[in-house]
Amino acid sequence: MNKTSALLIFLSLWPAGQGLTAAPQGSRNYAQQTETFDAAGGKGASSHYSQTASIGGIGGAASAGAKAVARNGFAGQLFEATNLVLNASPATVNEGGTSQLAAIATLDDGTVSHLAGRDLFWRVSSGPVVSIDAQGLLTAANVYQRSSARIEGRYPGKNSFIDLGILNVDDDDFGIYAHDGLPDLWQVQNFGENNPRGVSSADADGDGQSNLAEFMAGTSPTNAESHFSIELATLPGDSSQKYLLFSPRLNDRSYTVEYSLDLGAGFKPLTNASQLDFDATRVVLDPNATEPNKFYRVKISR
Repeated sequence: MNKTSALLIFLSLWPAGQGLTAAPQGSRNYAQQTETFDAAGGKGASSHYSQTASIGGIGGAASAGAKAVARNGFAGQLFEATNLVLNASPATVNEGGTSQLAAIATLDDGTVSHLAGRDLFWRVSSGPVVSIDAQGLLTAANVYQRSSARIEGRYPGKNSFIDLGILNVDDDDFGIYAHDGLPDLWQVQNFGENNPRGVSSADADGDGQSNLAEFMAGTSPTNAESHFSIELATLPGDSSQKYLLFSPRLNDRSYTVEYSLDLGAGFKPLTNASQLDFDATRVVLDPNATEPNKFYRVKISR
């Protein structure tokens, strides 16, 4: 009789003792199965892992760090996202650059889940974006001014939006206007995006001056009445002197009158000349215009 009683006592105490210890769990790929505790709770730990269960066994919660939570006594866990916050690194990117998208989901039990870019479906809602790949890596398009893009991220049961800034770091790299010597913003303001009439070599208004010439002169490339003009005349009573009148003359530009006696030999600056400004018109007097052939031009710099 005494032996039987002792055996029964031993068996009833064994499960309680077992629940107070935890065997190390791990693998080469760092897969970790959470320890199972009984109603008395317990603690399991290793060099890289710690799990504490509360009293209650099946109802207990186990924390394995800021990014993980486990419920004891269940074969699996089902959560529902109640909130989704998107993030981008960096949040402001240079044109042509990349930004990594990700998200944080708040679950219905109050815990959070950090989601990688590959865990969501991404969509460009608006803005200059070339692509978003399967890993959530966004590539920005070239822009003609600082711009923004709105991105939608979708996760089962939830969606959210994030805005990214895209910086214009090169003013001559946009679409068909790229690398033509004109600021992209000026071309877009006058012709819209990617209009063949807006390239630098085009003469959109038919006044005989290219868009590049109109930009340098500060005239309108879409108005034939607005163009740079130059006039050459002989000073009355003195055929050895000539004067040039040109307009418009703008304060934010510099003007150099050059001459040539032989077009094949090129031009050089006109020296010993005098000048006088009348509002947007400049008059330049050449006191030595005795050559039979003398050609003039005006070089404009910004």
